[in-house]
Amino acid sequence: MNQPKPSPQSLLQRLSSLPLSLRGKLIIGNMLITLLAIFGMGYYVYFRAQESNNYLTTQLEQTVNQNANNQLTSIANEQSAKLNFFFESKSREITLIGANINTLLSRESLLNNGIYWDAAQSLTTLPNGSWDNSNTEPSSIFIPAKILVLNPGLISQINTLKLTETSIPSILKANPEIIAIYFGGSSGETIYYPNIDLANIVPPDFDVTQRPWYVAADPVNNANRDVIWSDPYQDAALNGLVVTASIPVFKADNQFRGVAAMDIQLNSITDVISSIKVGESGYAFLIDRNKRLIAFPAAGYADFGLTPEALPLGEVMDSTRLPGMPSSFFDILSKISAGESGFTSITFNDVNRYVIYRPLPEIGYGLAILVPQLELQADAITANEQIQQQTQNTILISLILIFAILFAASIASLGMGNALTSPLITLTKTAKEIASGNFDTSVKIDNQDEIGILGQALNTMTQELRKSFVTLEQGVAERTYELEISRAQSERRALELQAISEISKVIAGEQKLPVLLPLITRLVSERFGFYHTGIFLLDDTNKYAVLQAASSEGGKNMLARGHKLEIGESGIVGFVGKSGTPRIALDVGLDAVFFDNPDLPDTRSEMALPLIVRNKIVGVLDLQSKNPGAFTNVELNTMSILADQVAIAIENARLFQQTQQALTEAQALYRQNTQEGWKKFSQEEPSIGYHQTLTGGSKLFTPLETEEIRQVMNRGESMVFFGGKTSTEASIIIPIKLRGQVIGALKVKAPEQDRVWSRDEINLAETVSERLSLALENSRLIQESQGQAAKEQVISDIASKIGASVRTENILRTTALELSQLLDNADIFIDLKTGPISDKKVLGYHQTLGGGQLVTNKTEAIGETFKDKDAKTLAVRIQLHSQDIGTIYVRSNNKKGFNKDEINIIESVAERLGLALDNARLFEETSTRAERERLVTDITTKIRTTNDPQEMIQTAVDELKRALGVTQVEIVPQKISPPDN
Repeated sequence: MNQPKPSPQSLLQRLSSLPLSLRGKLIIGNMLITLLAIFGMGYYVYFRAQESNNYLTTQLEQTVNQNANNQLTSIANEQSAKLNFFFESKSREITLIGANINTLLSRESLLNNGIYWDAAQSLTTLPNGSWDNSNTEPSSIFIPAKILVLNPGLISQINTLKLTETSIPSILKANPEIIAIYFGGSSGETIYYPNIDLANIVPPDFDVTQRPWYVAADPVNNANRDVIWSDPYQDAALNGLVVTASIPVFKADNQFRGVAAMDIQLNSITDVISSIKVGESGYAFLIDRNKRLIAFPAAGYADFGLTPEALPLGEVMDSTRLPGMPSSFFDILSKISAGESGFTSITFNDVNRYVIYRPLPEIGYGLAILVPQLELQADAITANEQIQQQTQNTILISLILIFAILFAASIASLGMGNALTSPLITLTKTAKEIASGNFDTSVKIDNQDEIGILGQALNTMTQELRKSFVTLEQGVAERTYELEISRAQSERRALELQAISEISKVIAGEQKLPVLLPLITRLVSERFGFYHTGIFLLDDTNKYAVLQAASSEGGKNMLARGHKLEIGESGIVGFVGKSGTPRIALDVGLDAVFFDNPDLPDTRSEMALPLIVRNKIVGVLDLQSKNPGAFTNVELNTMSILADQVAIAIENARLFQQTQQALTEAQALYRQNTQEGWKKFSQEEPSIGYHQTLTGGSKLFTPLETEEIRQVMNRGESMVFFGGKTSTEASIIIPIKLRGQVIGALKVKAPEQDRVWSRDEINLAETVSERLSLALENSRLIQESQGQAAKEQVISDIASKIGASVRTENILRTTALELSQLLDNADIFIDLKTGPISDKKVLGYHQTLGGGQLVTNKTEAIGETFKDKDAKTLAVRIQLHSQDIGTIYVRSNNKKGFNKDEINIIESVAERLGLALDNARLFEETSTRAERERLVTDITTKIRTTNDPQEMIQTAVDELKRALGVTQVEIVPQKISPPDN
């Protein structure tokens, strides 16, 4: 059987029954009591030390995790913003290039003259059939072999696009990360910077319109005409990972002409990623929306245990490439590729790590940062080790004191045998009090013997223990206080950031500026407890900051009277509105301010923050509090985040209003154009409808006008008529509408009088009407396009014939004859003003049905026929460089006069005529100058054939008489007097 454990009482009973002397019993008894007291006290010290240690460790761990989150969030936001700005700048660059090409193509008629560069002379065909230009030029030009002959339109466009050489090379030089800029035309032509002899690189049947970057940017697939970013790819020219940005290009008439694009080398992005350092070994990497690796530093490859060859840039990060990674890592990659933001932790390679990720919205990439937790917890580990060390030191000191007490007790017990019982009882009671935790007691013994020494030793031990506990409790209290302050600050900042986040979510959903601004001021005052919140916006002149919204009653009074402050002059709002720097004003401290606004009498602290959008100050956020010294730099940093969110919300609301206004104007313009187009179409189209019966159908040349049809056309709604005993026909009349504009009506009449229309039949008729409106609109647009193409062809033919001659009389004769034939033998009179264009011999041309003749005398100027101001006479000015050089007068044989297309053709011919006349003038001047130089050269050569001065003079006289057609030339020598001596 098991023996029961002895208790202290049984030990004392056994001790009292031992055959020992009282001294021995006292010694053993005192030692036993001392041991029990010391062990109890040690257990209490150890328990309290461990409890304090656990509490401090827990608080420290929570604080460190929060600090790590804040630190990584700041780094991730800063780096993602920097990377996103890089791609935004390239997006703006390709947008500007596209706009420049748009401008050039819109002025093609003025820039295609071939003076700068002529495709007809500079392009040559290669043996494979494709077209190429010189390799010494800044750009490469490639035209596929399928284009056998360069038509004038293609030559004109290439001549115009060649002018991009004035800007694109400088863009390439200023942006080393851009390795190429090029344009692909809808006809298959390509212009490529820099000149890489493109025609000898690509196959002769290379079709640029089928390239992925071209197809993606085509308006068919890019209705919003945005900048399109390609998937990253390895460049064939060994430039590393490359991404292409492209944008569609249009002429002034909104005609799609091609796509401009640029190739951007991502090595600079890799350098930025490699420069991101967090802690000792933290690093970042970048992936796209398809989880392809864009940038990965050497530290990442080393951490993953891979080489760049095993995981090259541009490859998808999946389990086949990273077999050793946990599934949670691929879950994080999925969130990053989906454009999400987050902060989490992950463990691989036996290392716990923090992971934070942020999106790059401009291009759809995602940035991730990984850092071992131990590196961000170094301070916590050190502090924890210090706590452990202090606890161990306390326990060690306690053990030393215990052994010292045991040693002193042993010595004291040896001498207690000769002491009286009374001191022993006193010591026993004192020891019991100490064991119970009363360290304020002391032994009161005046004896100078061993009992007195033991009493003094016991008192000394109590004092040392009391000092140790006081020191330990003070240390614990100080660290607890510090942690409590840190925790309170973290909680306050977290609450403020949460409030900012909630405010941002609320205001992001409001798009009307008059509603948004009061909403912001009310939410900010409610969530942060500010006495007054006001929003000032700068006026168009940037001279005044005008109060737009306020939360306080005084602020509303200021709003009612149109309160505004002069920028840079009035208070901290004016200062912030000019400098763009936040500012705090307090009524306490060394820089105390006196607030004297009668509308806001309770203000004791004020903070103003700039509202900045795209580096431009748009307003000021004014915050006022009733508490003195309410704002510090901590609140300034936090509220600056709120100010940025408010500025973005205001800018979004403004952009939304502008977009809505532009949309309304565009819709109104579209309706107007549609109405005008259909009005013109109906006037020109002889057949205005169709009538179908059971026996057949026929066209309608006069409109059917009934009261029912007029109601449907005016109201724009369908009407259904049921027959019966009344005389009303069973019919359905449905308006034919095109995007809200009624262009006709569809009437369906039943053969029987008592027909009852079902809902399906009505729906079918309305669907047919809807499809019919679209088909009619497509037909009208096709006819307009064909008419426009025919008109452009006529203008092109006349311009070609005009430009084929370099003599003024031939140009005038060709112009008058072509216009007369085009306008059914109309009477044409071209009147030139006397000036640099007119050679003063030819003053105009008159073309009639019987023939044409040059006008060389002003008495033959415009006759009475062209002075009539009726609809049959038209006068069109001939201009050159915005100056009038003459007039084309047209007398039509058509009683109705001229239609719009004929007027446009005459105006276009007048514009071409001005250029042709200017070219003729330049040709004549050049010919005259060349002839003069030839005569001078001939005369000089003949003069130099002799050395005799008299013969030289005679030769000069004869040649001048012959060249100038005169009868007398005199050469008079100058008599020179000899100098005075």
